[in-house]
Amino acid sequence: MAAMVYDWLAVIALSMLVTIINLIIVSYGADFGLFDLTSYDDPSAYLNDQTWFQVELVLWVWLFYAWFWHDGGQTIGMRAWRLKLQRLDGQPLELTRSFKRAAYSLFGLGNLMLLVNPKKKLSVQDALTKTEMIVLTKEQNKQIYLRGIEDPEER
Repeated sequence: MAAMVYDWLAVIALSMLVTIINLIIVSYGADFGLFDLTSYDDPSAYLNDQTWFQVELVLWVWLFYAWFWHDGGQTIGMRAWRLKLQRLDGQPLELTRSFKRAAYSLFGLGNLMLLVNPKKKLSVQDALTKTEMIVLTKEQNKQIYLRGIEDPEER
């Protein structure tokens, strides 16, 4: 749960960034006649009324989780709490499986299955995508974090 809260903070920051970018685009776009804001108080009221903007925010959150699960099996919160997502055979997730798992997670509601059946230790999204969450040692977590960093002496 702590990793989820940690990730939600990152997702909130991502959502704020996406909103700021959209506000800038809508504001400048209105100046050039691309958006009609006459019936709205400001660009944020316009955005709040747009279905495409709500869908865009959901897509960015979906991409956030899918990408991190694919690229190392850990989100920011999972890294902090030494959790890793992998296939049941121990292999990393393919991008398609990551996208499916993110879709099936239902914004964390899929984890409620853990409360109903704690012995299996599988959430709804894990059961549907044949994945599992494991707890890493500090050394294993450090190795995942450092895997993409080159040794300075090899340059």
